[in-house]
Amino acid sequence: MRQEVVHCDAPFLPEEIIRNILKRLPLKSLMRFQCVCKYWKNLFKTSSFIADHLHHSSLQIPSLLLKQNDSCEPLRLLSIDCEMNGFEIKNPPLIGSFPHVRIISSSYGLLCVAIDEGDMYTFFLCNSLLLWNPAIGEVRQIPRTRTVKFGEWDCSVGFGFSAIVNDYKIVKAYGKFGGVISGVEVYSLSTGSWKEIEFGPLEGVRIFGDTVTANGSIFWSVLMSGVEEEDDDVDTEWGVSFDIATEVFTLIPFPCLYDGLCCKLSVYEDKLAVISLSGIGNFPNYLYSLIDLWVLEEGIGSSRERWSWTKKYTCNTCPSMLSYPVTIWRNGIVCGSIFTNEIGREMETGEERVGLYLINMVTNECKMFAVPGFRLGDGFNYVESLVPVGNIQFEAP
Repeated sequence: MRQEVVHCDAPFLPEEIIRNILKRLPLKSLMRFQCVCKYWKNLFKTSSFIADHLHHSSLQIPSLLLKQNDSCEPLRLLSIDCEMNGFEIKNPPLIGSFPHVRIISSSYGLLCVAIDEGDMYTFFLCNSLLLWNPAIGEVRQIPRTRTVKFGEWDCSVGFGFSAIVNDYKIVKAYGKFGGVISGVEVYSLSTGSWKEIEFGPLEGVRIFGDTVTANGSIFWSVLMSGVEEEDDDVDTEWGVSFDIATEVFTLIPFPCLYDGLCCKLSVYEDKLAVISLSGIGNFPNYLYSLIDLWVLEEGIGSSRERWSWTKKYTCNTCPSMLSYPVTIWRNGIVCGSIFTNEIGREMETGEERVGLYLINMVTNECKMFAVPGFRLGDGFNYVESLVPVGNIQFEAP
């Protein structure tokens, strides 16, 4: 029997085009494509492809990670996509077995996680730190640097990525409990080690509060005593920036906000932002909520005057039951609300419900989406990445 040889006339795609296509695909597809051939499997592990894929992922609409606000239970993370669909992220064993787990920050595909060991009354602050890539399921425990005793030491942690040095860094400031900063240490993922650094501008600054990362810098809100005040007992709120590439701290004056506002640090167009929320009317039966968005603009010069704040958005048509700002996501402001069937009465166990609102800053539309069975805490923007946290060196394919 005669056999015919069938020739394939399909055009050959150059390696450059194939790579250009692959780096634009979602991570879930790349995980499946590892079994296509050994070349692709090795390609997905090279630093150059990881960086290219991360760059394209960061240009897409990020998902919204919501952390459940319950410090006595293991960590629960809910991921919300751009279609408002949600699914729970599975914890790796190193994280899922601990209560008192906090997300410090999310930056370019990695999460920095703090485990505060102990019970809810005597936990140790930042006893253990982890780096976690939920997309590929890798987690790395960061070595400890100091013995921190409860009641004696306190610490604050920040985390972020700098494209200039192509490195992720963790910053830990520590001091006597309730006091001012006495030391700062920085961990580099590329070196896998800690080092102490100078913190001159932070003399007299208390342990940091809220933290976010934007444009290669880590930002915190802090309280300072006696800055530009004759009375040293007067506390004023300031911002602190840490340039991840140069490892230099800078003090930033905060915008002039009215007393009684609930404020939250966030990121708007890769710049530091402050979301402020207040209720108009008499507590607890507010007529409506008022939201302002302030964005930090950086000018030229080395003095504090180079920083200026611009009010980018104001909305006074929000629902009256908004309780706190969460973050900025897509083109809107995410706010949470805890309310009962009878607004204004003290909440009892089992009665409270959680509402999540997305306020569109272009149309002023306020949209609510349900978070069933979820006690809302913090929110983070998140993009998937192939970045390994094991600090493993891979050979090029």
